[in-house]
Amino acid sequence: MEPLTTDRVRRVLCVATLLAVLTIPAAAVAQEWRGQGRIAGKVTDENGAPIEGVIVKATLPSSSNRGPAPVKTNAKGDWSIGGITGGMWAIDFDREGYEPVSKSVQISEFNRLPATTLVMKKVVVVVDPNDVIKERLTEAAGLMMRKEFVPALAIYEALATQYPTVKQFKPLIARAQYGAGRTPDAIATLKAAVADDPAAIEIQVLLGTLLIETGQMAEGQQVMASIDASKVTDPTVLLNIGIDLINNKKQADAIQWFDKAIAAFPNDPSAYYYRGISHLGLGRSAEAKADLLKFVSLAPPTAPELDAARKILDTIK
Repeated sequence: MEPLTTDRVRRVLCVATLLAVLTIPAAAVAQEWRGQGRIAGKVTDENGAPIEGVIVKATLPSSSNRGPAPVKTNAKGDWSIGGITGGMWAIDFDREGYEPVSKSVQISEFNRLPATTLVMKKVVVVVDPNDVIKERLTEAAGLMMRKEFVPALAIYEALATQYPTVKQFKPLIARAQYGAGRTPDAIATLKAAVADDPAAIEIQVLLGTLLIETGQMAEGQQVMASIDASKVTDPTVLLNIGIDLINNKKQADAIQWFDKAIAAFPNDPSAYYYRGISHLGLGRSAEAKADLLKFVSLAPPTAPELDAARKILDTIK
């Protein structure tokens, strides 16, 4: 061990002094935000109700954004932070579900600021109604496929109530009502849908079909007659009208719709088949034969009516 000499004592003292000099500034910087100042306040929502659990954090920019530990508002929305020095402080307010707020406050160690009330706004979550509608319609479609008409109807009716300007819900409601055995309600809903959109051919067809199906022939035929065939883009629409009339033993009326289908879609074989069946039901063998031969010439080999048409042709002389 080196003997304790005057030089050694001097060296030890120098090192100790140097360490003290280096340490003091760091400690001073770390503590420079501390003082006798205090700030307090209250946080409420836009209706004046206190908000509990808001995190309040105070930092001093001139002290490298240091400051005391954050505090939280109590059940009354009150908060306070003490033991801070004077200066321009940044106060941040944060709570989930609310828009964060930041404000600058000049604090004096000698003049206490009166408690102030801060209003925080709730975060507004913007939901695209199209996404909501699409999700619910997909759910309802699945229920309809499984023939669970009552819960599907509940979804359609809820959407119609929530989005009253959307006209497309009425036909969906009518289909669900019909599936649930509520045919009179379905007819009433379809009438309202036609009133909303008189140009919607599909809705008119549905309404006319249901009227005819329930024995309201005159009204059903009147609805069907109002359909503008020139605006039909799918031959199935016209064919279904004719087929419903055949099922109700209205072959002469059905032929009119098959005529319209052939005029609009001359290369579609189905209209010839069903017009031939209608002629056959009226005892018009020559007309039936001509239509069925035309059907056979146009129909693809996989057409389900092809065998029936050939068998009927074999019986016509």
